[in-house]
Amino acid sequence: MPTTSRVFFKTAFAYLILGAILGMLFLIHRWLPLGDKLLTLRASHIPFLLIGWLTQFIMGGAWWLLPPLPSRPLPDDTRPERRGQHQRGSEPLFWTTFVLLNIGIWLQALFAPLYSWTHQETFRILDSLSGPFLVAAVLTFVLNVWARVRALGKG
Repeated sequence: MPTTSRVFFKTAFAYLILGAILGMLFLIHRWLPLGDKLLTLRASHIPFLLIGWLTQFIMGGAWWLLPPLPSRPLPDDTRPERRGQHQRGSEPLFWTTFVLLNIGIWLQALFAPLYSWTHQETFRILDSLSGPFLVAAVLTFVLNVWARVRALGKG
């Protein structure tokens, strides 16, 4: 398994743990009130589980399991290149996807509850910045793996 996919998977599991802990607190809150402000953390619960865990897990799996880019013969040899990371696409672009995705998650997870608690406009603006980061992460991911989505045996 490539290092990039391992990092995506381990980060996804960390978000699953965070989401599960928040979910547990919400369930406990039904019978044992833990404070009025706890429920505003639902704004963090959703991005932790849907984007942090599920989306990040899917991206890491796709990077690992999608068919590799076609091998090309070396200039002085007729044998194909050894399969490796370069056949997955641009590794730096994939790390860019990772950074953009996680910045987007944390912008939303931190500043949506803070805005609910304080109603300061700065937190709402910072929360709204999560959208462009998440869209950029999706675009960089799609751009990077697009050539690998093809019919079996093609290219």
